[in-house]
Amino acid sequence: MQSTRERLRENRKKRRLRLLRLFFIAAVILGGIFGVYKWATAPTTAFGSIVIEGTTKLKQDDVLKMCGTQKPVNLFVISPSVVKTAIENDVRFEKAETEYFWPGVLAIRVKERVPAVYIACSYKSYAQVDYNGVVMSVSDGIKGADAPVLSGVVTGNIFFGDTVKEKNVLAILSFLSKLDKEVINSISEIAVDSGNNVKFNLSYGYPILLGNADNIAEKLDVFVTVFNDIKTKNIRAEYIDLTFAKPYIKLRQKA
Repeated sequence: MQSTRERLRENRKKRRLRLLRLFFIAAVILGGIFGVYKWATAPTTAFGSIVIEGTTKLKQDDVLKMCGTQKPVNLFVISPSVVKTAIENDVRFEKAETEYFWPGVLAIRVKERVPAVYIACSYKSYAQVDYNGVVMSVSDGIKGADAPVLSGVVTGNIFFGDTVKEKNVLAILSFLSKLDKEVINSISEIAVDSGNNVKFNLSYGYPILLGNADNIAEKLDVFVTVFNDIKTKNIRAEYIDLTFAKPYIKLRQKA
C-alpha cells in the first residue's frame, strides 16, 4: 500500500501535468488566434467589398485612405465609425451612414451638400452656402445658376468650411429647405432690405413679398399655396404681398 506521503506526491505530480496540459492548450489557442489576427490584418489580405451610394465625388481609394490602408479591400482593418467621421468632416458632404451586409459588404450612403444661395462676402467675393449655412466655396463671382442670389446681406470675412451665423440668413435658409426643387428653381433672387424684409424675385417676372425675415416661417404654407396657384396662370402682376393675413396681388396697370 502507498503511504500518505507517496499519495500526496503522486497527486501533486498529476496536478502539475494537468496544469501543463492546460497551459499547452491555451498557448496553442492563443497562438492560433494571433495567427488568424495577423493574417486578417495583413496588407495583402483581401476580404469584402465597399459600395458607395449617393455620390460620385467619393471613391473606394478615398475610403481606404481614410482608414490608413490601401488595396486590396480588407474590411477587417476598415473602421465604419472612422469612415463616417471622415466623410462628415469633408465639407462636400452633409451626412454619411455605414452598414454591413452579409457576407462581406460595407455599404456607405452619402448625402452631398446642396447649394442653397450665393451670398456676397468680403473682397467682392461670393460664398456658395448650403441649407445649413455651411460655406461650400468662395469665389470672385457666381459660377453657375444652381442657386439664387441672396442680396442685401453681406456676411463679411468668411472662408470655405465656415458656417454663416447671421440670424436672418439662417431663417431664410430654413425656409428654403422646406421647398421642393421646382419652387427653388423658380426663384432668381432673394432680396433683404434695410428693414430686414424678405422679397423673392421669381423667374416669372414679379416678386413675392414675405415680410420680416424673423417671421417668414409662418408664411411657408401660404407661399406654397400661392406659388402652386400662379405657376400655370399668366398673371400680369407687379408683386404679390404675403405680409397680410390674406395674400394681396398688385396687378400691373395696362399701358
